[in-house]
Amino acid sequence: MQLDYQTLIHCGPPGASDPHRTPLRGSWYEIDLDAIRHNYRQLRAHLPAAVRIFACLKRNGYGCGAGPVASALAAEGVDGFGVAALPDAVAIRHMGVELPILLYPGPLPSSADIIERLGLTVTISSLEELERWRAAMDSTRVFVKVDLGFYRSGAAPSVVGALLAAGHAYDDVDVEGLYAHLSELPSKTPFHLSEQRSRLQQILQSANASGTRPPIAMVASTAGVLRYPEMDFDAVDPGALFIGVSETDHSTRPVALRPALKAISSSLVSIKRTDSSLGTAPDLPGYQQGMVVGVLGIGWGDGLPRQLPPGAEALVRGRRAPLLPPVHLEHLRIDLTEIPDACFGDQVLLLGQQGDQTITQHEVATWWGTDIVGLYAQLRDHVPRVYV
Repeated sequence: MQLDYQTLIHCGPPGASDPHRTPLRGSWYEIDLDAIRHNYRQLRAHLPAAVRIFACLKRNGYGCGAGPVASALAAEGVDGFGVAALPDAVAIRHMGVELPILLYPGPLPSSADIIERLGLTVTISSLEELERWRAAMDSTRVFVKVDLGFYRSGAAPSVVGALLAAGHAYDDVDVEGLYAHLSELPSKTPFHLSEQRSRLQQILQSANASGTRPPIAMVASTAGVLRYPEMDFDAVDPGALFIGVSETDHSTRPVALRPALKAISSSLVSIKRTDSSLGTAPDLPGYQQGMVVGVLGIGWGDGLPRQLPPGAEALVRGRRAPLLPPVHLEHLRIDLTEIPDACFGDQVLLLGQQGDQTITQHEVATWWGTDIVGLYAQLRDHVPRVYV
């Protein structure tokens, strides 16, 4: 019998398009594209009509799948995207989305061929970067990045004017925009934000005067777009907002966001009642002789933390059950003593709703020792996604 190995490799979880599809491993993520569409509409409703939206889809669309997320947002009217890794740009183009894609700092001129073929725009922060990209490409589309005090990538305000002038002097360079990421690092200056805004306004005023102002001036960050409407300029570039995370408790725009990640699902791959033939129970929290131990087909190689604290739980047959340490590369134990009807192959939710019980993103992030954005960043690309 001939086996189609590509079909086997890409075999995914049961979903709306094929409810009988079976995953090679019994674990998957459920992603709510309607929530992502809703979050986009919430943002669009609170922005001036002239302000464009570039969706930041770093880290494979925050773990939700850059291609499907981009396709959903493109249908809603988003103006473009920003990614840091070329595979994310490839995934977007693979979905047939031809909107502008800005590459954040990350790819190098050695990737110029694929960047040109995909029609991507690169970020430059210095004259050296500009010259290196020009040498590698037939024509170069660029956004100039400005560091307003974040001490990360971006040109210092003092050299942005020269960089814009250099870009405009070349026939083979198209300076499409200028952008910055707001800094919210600790500062001794009480008016740190107003200083950043002032720096950017001065840059734009000088560029206007010299005739080098790009068509788009854009400020990135979800917290920035929700807290500081005065920083809208020509475009905004949030990311976490689309997956339902506001990243601020002080929003001046009353958006109602919905989480994109509905469930982290696994399955029981083994169950047994322990007895004295196993010897003394491990000297770890939660273990005792005679307990029923289940094993999930998911582990730290799939994005879970190496250690889970006491109190971490999962849902089995609509009931909470304690997770047991330690976490292994592809397996995780669960105490099923209080769920006697649990069976081999049962679905187990590490996050999501079963019956009238729900394990929230906040709970999981706390157990995993991170915040909610960090939880999304832990989603592994090899674990299948089902879009609901």
